Amino acid sequence: MKKIYLPMFSLIVIVISCEDDSVAEQNQAQPNIPESAEPIIEGKRVYISGFYQDSSMTQMVACYWVDGARVDLEWGAAEDIVVDNGDVYVVGQWFDSTGWNGEACYWINGTRYDLEGGADPDTEVTGLAVNNGDVYISGVRSDGSVFGTNACYWKNGSRTDLTNASVDAMANSIGVNNGDVYVTGWRIKNHASIACYWKNGNINNLHDTHSFGDAYDIAFKGNDFYISGEIDPQNTDSWNACYWKNGNKVNLPRSGYGATAFGVFLDGNDIYLAGYTTGSLFTFDIGCKWTNGNLHELSSPVSDTQQTWLYDIAVADNVKITVGFYYTVIIDYNDPLYYDSPIFPCYYRNGQRVNLEDAEWQLGEATGVFIEK
Repeated sequence: MKKIYLPMFSLIVIVISCEDDSVAEQNQAQPNIPESAEPIIEGKRVYISGFYQDSSMTQMVACYWVDGARVDLEWGAAEDIVVDNGDVYVVGQWFDSTGWNGEACYWINGTRYDLEGGADPDTEVTGLAVNNGDVYISGVRSDGSVFGTNACYWKNGSRTDLTNASVDAMANSIGVNNGDVYVTGWRIKNHASIACYWKNGNINNLHDTHSFGDAYDIAFKGNDFYISGEIDPQNTDSWNACYWKNGNKVNLPRSGYGATAFGVFLDGNDIYLAGYTTGSLFTFDIGCKWTNGNLHELSSPVSDTQQTWLYDIAVADNVKITVGFYYTVIIDYNDPLYYDSPIFPCYYRNGQRVNLEDAEWQLGEATGVFIEK
């Protein structure tokens, strides 16, 4: 879903050249907080990253929403968001007016910072963490072969490769705990995709080569770490949602053919995950969340005409916010939108869906959520 768009704030590219200099020590613009935003959770602010299609229907715009009020960044796509000490950090890609040229980057309060090697068209960013003023970003880049990809991460714009041309891999998320850097993802081994994580650059497989798997988000509680994901134990394309606690797998229930858990969030002793489940092989996907292992379907069970994926989840004051996309499948051949069904970026508040953009020609997604306490 990487599209491309045009800068709305600035055409100046600022590059961070020193890995060890904390970007928090630089002079930053103030965050853009819309005055019209009504709180989604009383006394707190809910930030959601994503992208939407502009009125020209040709460009995607990287943006974030504060309590549902949109803040545009540039043409591009925003993949994740963190708020730290009042500063708004967003990671994604920016694009020029052609929709094809751009770079992987991050923004702090709307000011853009390009990443080392980010101009490579095969470079993608996937996750974001901020720790002691340092910005950590997970992603993937091409190894120069036709299909090969290298997992990598950036610290303050400087890249560290986790794999080389001998191993195809993908990094999906990143987190920092007690000074250790964790990156989740997958790698290819013996023709199987293995869910894995890297700790300070050292790879750890989460299962053997008899199954296919993928590891997505990561969260911490003390010295424990939780990783969301999926696994196909029989290599039959029937995926089971799961999470791993300190490397030990816990299966999650599903309603039918398969399920995937993308986001994970810890609140006290409670474990929350967001993703989707599929009723059968020939139906669409139902957005869902799991609370302490219990499945809750959030989108319509009419999965032959509607589809929802939920990428991330955050919880505060017993209010659960999940984010993703929603669309209704148009089955009327005469409908002008039959070949281009609108896709709405959305969030669910305790199971009630709110579309962040409502234009009938919409094409967008909400990709990450952060609740500022």
